[in-house]
Amino acid sequence: AAQKLYEQGHITYMRTDSITLSKQAVASIASYVEKTYGKEYVDVRTYQSKVKNAQEAHEAIRPTNITKSHAGNTDDEKRVYELIHARTTASQMCDAKTLRTKISATIADADTHKFPDFSINGSRIMFEGWLVADPASRGEEVEVPALQIRQKLSLFDITNTEKYTEPPSRYTEAGLIKELEKRGIGRPSTFASIMNTLEE
Repeated sequence: AAQKLYEQGHITYMRTDSITLSKQAVASIASYVEKTYGKEYVDVRTYQSKVKNAQEAHEAIRPTNITKSHAGNTDDEKRVYELIHARTTASQMCDAKTLRTKISATIADADTHKFPDFSINGSRIMFEGWLVADPASRGEEVEVPALQIRQKLSLFDITNTEKYTEPPSRYTEAGLIKELEKRGIGRPSTFASIMNTLEE
């Protein structure tokens, strides 16, 4: 799908081990962010690669025209383009500001019944920052509402579930490649042959 987008001229060459962008690209992305989301969302950044031996002659994958938010003919192409567009836009935006929060609640008639306190850990997004451009990256974090101290809440539903501690999951190919990159083992062009050797 990405190859087709490249052939159609929608994205730059697909180097996956480069995180550098040209000065012209950074300027056009910053201008697009300002027009689309506002000046307070712009944060022009340049990234340095942590990967030893990364070949950075090419730019990172990015849309050739950042103002075009959709491109591609098939569903796959459209989804790949939207991902590349979202990540490229987000790369030149301010950090999101979140507030780590714990909410504790007690049941009102705790004198007559022995109820435990209920609590939840989560976060509140105070400023969305780059999450506006890439909402799919919000992750698993529980978002909690803004409440006042001693605010009365209504109980809609209560369920009881039993949970067991899970062992760490086995490596997938993608997970193993991520681990190799983190530890500085091999380089992108050798990952495929490392995987083959392991499978054999």
